[in-house]
Amino acid sequence: FYTNEMSKRARAIELWAVMKYLGKDGIDELVTGLHLRSKQLAEGLAANGFRILNEVVFNQTIVACETTELTKATLANIQQSGECWCSGSVWHGESTIRMSVCSWATTEADIERTIDAFVAARALAKDMVK
Repeated sequence: FYTNEMSKRARAIELWAVMKYLGKDGIDELVTGLHLRSKQLAEGLAANGFRILNEVVFNQTIVACETTELTKATLANIQQSGECWCSGSVWHGESTIRMSVCSWATTEADIERTIDAFVAARALAKDMVK
């Protein structure tokens, strides 16, 4: 005898409601917008000397500095700054910083602020890692 477990949330209802509200065009706009902001992030970080380790195919960007120590210190500085949130990860055995653009409200200006925060966090980290 199988039955729904009543203690679990019905997550499909939330998804259905969003799909119903946004419709096909709205969902396309949401997904495209997240991807464009992620590409902007990757391109801006690369232009500032960060290594982008993945092909940005949706909303994830995997970033590293010149060394593991610098990457870890940069991540700690970003997290302490409160400017944006990102997490540490390991990509093919290398310590990295993982960014996910996941809010429909993220603007081009928000991404520019994030890039500036990364540059400042790395500069501070370089002083710490010496």
